[in-house]
Amino acid sequence: MKLMSKRAGILFTLCILFAAGMMFLLFSYVKDAPKWATSPVNQHLYKGGELVRAGQILDAKGVMLASTVENERVYNPDENTRVALMHLVGDPAQGVGTALQVTYRSKLVGWDYLNGTYHFGNKIGNNIRTTVDADLARAAYAALGGRRGTVGVMNYKTGELLCMVSAPSFDPAAPPDIESDPEKYDGVYINRLLSATYTPGSIFKLVTAAAAIDNIPGIGSREFVCEGSYDLLGTEITCPAVHGRQSFEETMVNSCNIAYAQMAAELGPETMTAYAEKAGVMKSPELDGIGVANGHFSLNNATPGEIGWAGVGQSDTLVNPLSYLGYVAAIAGGGDAVKPHIIKSIRTPNGFPARFELDLPVDESILAQGTAGKLQQMMRADVVNGYGEGNLAGYGLSAKSGTAEVTDGKEPHSWFCGFLDSETAPLAFIVIVENGGAGSSAAATVARTVLEAAVGA
Repeated sequence: MKLMSKRAGILFTLCILFAAGMMFLLFSYVKDAPKWATSPVNQHLYKGGELVRAGQILDAKGVMLASTVENERVYNPDENTRVALMHLVGDPAQGVGTALQVTYRSKLVGWDYLNGTYHFGNKIGNNIRTTVDADLARAAYAALGGRRGTVGVMNYKTGELLCMVSAPSFDPAAPPDIESDPEKYDGVYINRLLSATYTPGSIFKLVTAAAAIDNIPGIGSREFVCEGSYDLLGTEITCPAVHGRQSFEETMVNSCNIAYAQMAAELGPETMTAYAEKAGVMKSPELDGIGVANGHFSLNNATPGEIGWAGVGQSDTLVNPLSYLGYVAAIAGGGDAVKPHIIKSIRTPNGFPARFELDLPVDESILAQGTAGKLQQMMRADVVNGYGEGNLAGYGLSAKSGTAEVTDGKEPHSWFCGFLDSETAPLAFIVIVENGGAGSSAAATVARTVLEAAVGA
């Protein structure tokens, strides 16, 4: 009897282990089967390590960006378009980890749990239509003029990302020998809009201003004095110009370091950190499941001087361009942030939806409407009294520039961000030109060119 009980116990234990093993196998299959099936070792989909059988990638207007023709992967016939959109579409070697040919590989090859990668009638994968405008991307890349940087343009009402360009780039139809010219292609596989972080410089004053509007009583009637330098409890805060007496509104037009350092020190580390979090500086949202780099903002044990420089956008603060574009879009939208997206649709070769689609933006209120309205006024005054509108008169151009000092002795990074207060063109934008110098020149020039292309000015 004891022997039978012992054998029954062993059998029961084996059954439990078998069931656990089957559950683990099932879990691994559900979790990793798409990755296994679409691995480069699958000769049905790849040739020489390069993806050759996959559906089309299209721009917002239906322009072909990548496709499979006679078991070969081909790209848009225009070289400038291929170069401008390489970071969106991807390269044959799949070096750009955030590109659609990597992140949406299983969708492109049409993999599913029932049929795997087999398609009846020898049809090829699913087609992905993006929100990006190829013409606008081409104009943006040309405007960068061979300089490193990135351009992002977003519809702040729908969340559609209309332009995503990163430089340097290369032609995916004729990939160069990257190793032969490492300086030219430094960081070429990084999509700078999604995967890079930078010191923000004065564009961060939009965050400090929002905190001041909400938390410093009477800020609208406060007067600030700038004599070019200021001793903030032992730390020298410097300003590129002497602005004299200025109102709160004028501090934004003047982009006065001393005024914003004083505000930040008065607000303190907890309030400044809370508003940096509201702006998405520390944690970036995903872009349709594609990872986006997180920024950095920390005032732990910071001195008043360090808090002051952080409020100016210097110190060790880092922001991701796409994340900050979302903050600018929220200002334009009256305080409501709309989740950015880049996928318009995914459809089978027969035109049926390949995923459940709810084309509804996800709204999140990150600024009070009155606070956003005040920032809108200040950014508009920046353009009217400082940058100028050029060919964009009538579109309500509102903007903020930034000149971010770097530590390697090179020219500072050049930033320009803002929006068009326009019913016909509700566009938010961000531009960074690495080592481009003053934001009001290099990045602003790029932004104007791109916006003019967007509105047909």
